Amino acid sequence: MPAAETPSIAKSPARLNVADRLAEMARLMPNAIAVVTPPRMSPGYRSEQRGKSGNSYATTTFAELDANATRVARGLVAWGVPPGTRLALLVRPGIDFVALVFGLLRAGVVIVLVDPGLGRKNLVRCLSDAKPEGFVAIGLAQAARAVLRHKFPLAKWNITFGRRWFWGGITLKQLQIIGGRTSAVLPYTSANSAAAVIFTSGSTGPPKGVLYTQRMFDTQVADIQTAYEITPGGVDLSCFPLFALFNSAMGITTVFPEMDFSRPGSADPSKLVLAANDLQVTQAFASPAVWERLCPYGAESGKRIETLRLVLSCGAPVRADLLRQILQITGERAQMHTPYGATECLPVASIEAAEVLQDTAPQTDRGAGICVGRKFSSIEWRIIRISHGPIASLDMAEEQPQGEIGELIVRGPQVSPAYVTRTEANATAKIADSHSVIRNPQPENPTWHRTGDVGYLDPQLRFWYCGRKSHRVETPMGPFFTECIEPIFNTHPAIRRSALVGIGPLGRQAPVLVVEPHPGHRTDVLAHELTNFANSQGATRSIERILFYPSLPVDVRHNAKINREWLATWAASQLPELVTQSPVPSL
Repeated sequence: MPAAETPSIAKSPARLNVADRLAEMARLMPNAIAVVTPPRMSPGYRSEQRGKSGNSYATTTFAELDANATRVARGLVAWGVPPGTRLALLVRPGIDFVALVFGLLRAGVVIVLVDPGLGRKNLVRCLSDAKPEGFVAIGLAQAARAVLRHKFPLAKWNITFGRRWFWGGITLKQLQIIGGRTSAVLPYTSANSAAAVIFTSGSTGPPKGVLYTQRMFDTQVADIQTAYEITPGGVDLSCFPLFALFNSAMGITTVFPEMDFSRPGSADPSKLVLAANDLQVTQAFASPAVWERLCPYGAESGKRIETLRLVLSCGAPVRADLLRQILQITGERAQMHTPYGATECLPVASIEAAEVLQDTAPQTDRGAGICVGRKFSSIEWRIIRISHGPIASLDMAEEQPQGEIGELIVRGPQVSPAYVTRTEANATAKIADSHSVIRNPQPENPTWHRTGDVGYLDPQLRFWYCGRKSHRVETPMGPFFTECIEPIFNTHPAIRRSALVGIGPLGRQAPVLVVEPHPGHRTDVLAHELTNFANSQGATRSIERILFYPSLPVDVRHNAKINREWLATWAASQLPELVTQSPVPSL
């Protein structure tokens, strides 16, 4: 008789948890400062560190942060919270926020993160869509959750940051006490384990919940650290709270300045510069809206951030003139980079300011689009023919030749596999690649993501962003792309920024330019100048209608992306002879 076959034993996937990177930093540099905040942002933490100005700051070391995160994780396990439980995190930025993020990740919990800047209505809708099984939140959010309990029927694991009242659950202090008294074994997580649900900003449609895996977070940390040559020991001015996750995982001190993180465009530049110089920051991460506040202040006051060596800005394209201004208020050896990506896929590409100023900016001013640089090595990308409907398989997508404008699709370990709310969007946003599965039975991510961005690759394999697919204006003369048209007009000294919108049905849309002028310009005179200017440029000759708006509406997360959907409806109400649109929505 033939020998019995030995049954194959499936190998368990390797353990992966991005919180292990914090543990490693705590081992290597236990007494180094991990997070610094103004005292009011982190009550209960010592305020021993003093800046050059004499101001005191609340701090925690890497060892303390790691121990705090472990207490949170073990407390959750001992309390009975199963791995994979979705918990909404609604805590203001500070030391406890960072400890909670790492503690939840370490406990195998799925963190639900929604931008508070979305407003109460959208915030509640997003949280309800995510179906959280509990809240880790400040008292005000817990009270709202209790009042709206019918929207959150699964929420039974509730932890209050601060004092607890009538809404049940336990406090964070109680959870930490539980975690400090137990040696509960932490759950096993792998690369594909769900780690978070992060919502898009809703700048081009309803906010959608993006699934983040442990692999995605870990790849983001590795890519950012490698691409920008970040080594432990630096100090980061973090104007976007989630970047603190990367900082702590890389051994970088996070400095949270005093600002409203849900409204970066309202930041007080004097407080940012004070914190940066007080704590000798070596790098900074902020939206273009923050730099637009900082740069004029630096120019007027003469104050610089001399210790800055690395500047990162993303959330929207950064204009060349703003790049120049940023470099003027930083140290002489500072490098400025603008990473490109989206909530569903970050990072995708990056470009340095020097390359923009020396090479690509003049082409942008002539209508070539905005160069966002070369891809990260972990990313695959392709340009396919623009289409609206679903693409079931990569075989059905038509790849565009180099230099031709099309839709950008990407694949890689930092690309989300799916939306977990508004799941109908998966049909039009994801493309299966059966060939990659045949070549590799266990690919890291066999699914391509349709970014919704349009552009082209140049001979240097740099991606030139021409705008959002949904923002292109389809005229009888052919398509007009926002980032090819607007920069041409933005070269006019009277224009702060502009937005191209279309009125009418696709294929017969009329292009309209909505302009935000610099203060002090008469719009009637400017309208005449811009009409003549448009007629003098080949690419803009068909743009005959120009409207003015005092301050163009922007997205809630970065305060930098122009809300062209709203402006299109507003423009239609101003030009009813073109087409009758629905009433203008409220901002």
